[in-house]
Amino acid sequence: MLGNGINIAVVDIGSNTVRLQVSQVKDKSYRVLEEYKESVRLGDEVFEYGMITEAALNRLLVSLKEVRAIIDNWKVHQVRAVATASFRGASNYSEVIQKVTDVCGFGVEMISGEEEARYTFIAASANFQISKYHALVLDIGGGSAEYSVVNKGRLEKAHSVELGCNRLTKKFIKSDPVTNTEYQTLKDFLVKEVRKLKLPRTIDLLICTGGSMGNLSTIHYLACGQRADRTVKYLERKHLKKLINDIRNKTIAERIQIPGMEEKRADIILAAAMQVDAVLEETDGEGLYTLSGGLRSGLTIDTINKMGFELPFQSNMDNVRHSRLIEIGNKFSFEERHARQVTKLARKLFDGLHTELGLDKADWAVLEAASLLHDIGNYISYSSHHKHSQYLIMNSDLMGYSHDEIITIGNIARYHRKSPPRQSHRYFRMMTGDGQRKIAAMSAVLRAADGLDRSHKSLVRDLEVLVKPKKIEIKLISDHNLSLEKKKFEMKKDLLEEISGKELIIL
Repeated sequence: MLGNGINIAVVDIGSNTVRLQVSQVKDKSYRVLEEYKESVRLGDEVFEYGMITEAALNRLLVSLKEVRAIIDNWKVHQVRAVATASFRGASNYSEVIQKVTDVCGFGVEMISGEEEARYTFIAASANFQISKYHALVLDIGGGSAEYSVVNKGRLEKAHSVELGCNRLTKKFIKSDPVTNTEYQTLKDFLVKEVRKLKLPRTIDLLICTGGSMGNLSTIHYLACGQRADRTVKYLERKHLKKLINDIRNKTIAERIQIPGMEEKRADIILAAAMQVDAVLEETDGEGLYTLSGGLRSGLTIDTINKMGFELPFQSNMDNVRHSRLIEIGNKFSFEERHARQVTKLARKLFDGLHTELGLDKADWAVLEAASLLHDIGNYISYSSHHKHSQYLIMNSDLMGYSHDEIITIGNIARYHRKSPPRQSHRYFRMMTGDGQRKIAAMSAVLRAADGLDRSHKSLVRDLEVLVKPKKIEIKLISDHNLSLEKKKFEMKKDLLEEISGKELIIL
């Protein structure tokens, strides 16, 4: 069944927002089909009255009926819904869960803060090379905040504390705009509460999840003219402090006018930002990463695991970036055997020729990604699939690569066949002169490696590169007839000869 793809859905009923993620699970990956979110602000009533009021329940049911309709539309095989801090704090949570089941047809798990922390840890592990760091994963919701301390990939401890941004706003901020006294009182409280957690001073990676922190990084990226739709974004502390000062001095109506500000977060976003700043102060941090969809992604991965399947990154925690490339390839039904063989051959050619081509050893990271994903455009159409590959690469979340690196990867894949790089091509033209030179050189390597697996049967077991004054000899090691591979190599070696200035000879 998994080979043909099945659809699953996870529903996150938070203190502030109801969120849905529908995904298709296929082969060694999953891809998100649709997402939905609606602010219902359950926590507002729960934190004041200790229960989910009739009005709050009605808002919740309206939203969950829409969720049900989306689930039915996608013919979802399995639904998993969880409720967090607002339900944990509501005296009538069991009655509300029963009402949801009766009206919407699916049950709701009320998960603990520690379980929330574990799911966000799973999501962080899928998006960061977390095994290399002493990391803190901080999930700030409406009612609570979950602190997960991770040392070299191992979850050391998890704290769930009542420091959600809705709860903090309701308790400390009564004025619009915030008064200096309110601001200082909240700041002092957060510093004291964060200190109680005794966070290690050796923290060298801070990952924040939750809608408010995601909204903050979106505001910053838009202000800087950068793409704001990436799953992972980085925010320096100096920019966070500027955002805090900008927001605290504005009324809620004025905050809503800030480009990128979500209207229903305008009142609570300051409390989230101040908490993270207190964490950075305590841990001597210089900045933070935001990760969108943390709890939902973790739930989706956990649900897939409960179905008896493991994703590639989970069995290769020491090279998460490589594993995520394989997942992206599987999302687009790539031919994994061919992709791995081309990557293997590209690595051999790169090792033997990178000095000759003016490349650095560090350039392998982008060539590796392009080699693995060069054919994913076949998912759209074989015709012009090199162009489709570029589009899919540049519009996928490639974990651990910068914006410029993603453009470079897309360009390299674009030129693995057909025409070489040209100034008339938009995404090639936007790179610097040195960037263009490296793209051309790495494209030349990829073209040659792709030619050496013309049959897609991995016939070349190994190869050796010998650089001579006027020529480059490439000795192929194989037990098979390589006539097809040699013919294709001869057709695709021109760019490599042009850049190296030497004749390429196959032995």
